[in-house]
Amino acid sequence: MRKIIIDIDNTLWDLAPILYVKLLEENPHMPHHSEWRSWNFWKGLISAERLYGIIKDVHMEQDTFAPYEQSRDFLRLLREKGFYIVIASHREKETYGPTRRWLEKNGLPFDEIHLSYDKSVLFDACWAVVDDSPITLEKARQAGIVRVGLKNPWNEAEDHPLFTDLGEVYEYLQGQCREVGRG
Repeated sequence: MRKIIIDIDNTLWDLAPILYVKLLEENPHMPHHSEWRSWNFWKGLISAERLYGIIKDVHMEQDTFAPYEQSRDFLRLLREKGFYIVIASHREKETYGPTRRWLEKNGLPFDEIHLSYDKSVLFDACWAVVDDSPITLEKARQAGIVRVGLKNPWNEAEDHPLFTDLGEVYEYLQGQCREVGRG
């Protein structure tokens, strides 16, 4: 069974607008999320400690937010294709309960949840990574793993397969499966 690593934030749900509102409360000069052209857009505007605290707060109330409309079908189709789905997110361990409740509440199929700040520890046993992080996507490229994500301002200038919705991501993954079958 092939393992696939699926990110949560900005992959299965739209974190950026929620995070923007919370960051704006801290600093009224925070750029709109459509202008976050760099993974480090926040530097000089808020401390790292406060940023991560805000993100943790959002993750602790995860089950109050809705996933992208296509998330359930995307994961269901992967499951039907025989994939072992590892939901992996850069989150603190204390957010495991809210994360699991959110996945279950929204009927999002998964086999395993992995919360850490380095998803590459999972790469040895996986076939593909679906993520928005340019750092994670680059590590996947270097490891020779199929990589794909949703296009966002902070990753659109990167040289990775990026798409506008999860249906397109699924089609790309399906194409990669066919290529492997021919190889």
